[in-house]
Amino acid sequence: MSKYHLSSIRLVLIVVITSSVFYYGFDWELGYGIIWLIGLVGFTIYRNFEAARVEKTEADTKNN
Repeated sequence: MSKYHLSSIRLVLIVVITSSVFYYGFDWELGYGIIWLIGLVGFTIYRNFEAARVEKTEADTKNN
């Protein structure tokens, strides 16, 4: 598994764990901030997959 995919998995776990702790542990309401956070994490995951694709393409080009 590439470093980009591991980074994406870590981001998802961080958001899920943090949201769960705040919502269930501290009885905080999840507001617009968490929506922004989820959106930014989604964008970061998209950028990670794009970077992995570019890195793979460059490696394939270099090998040929």
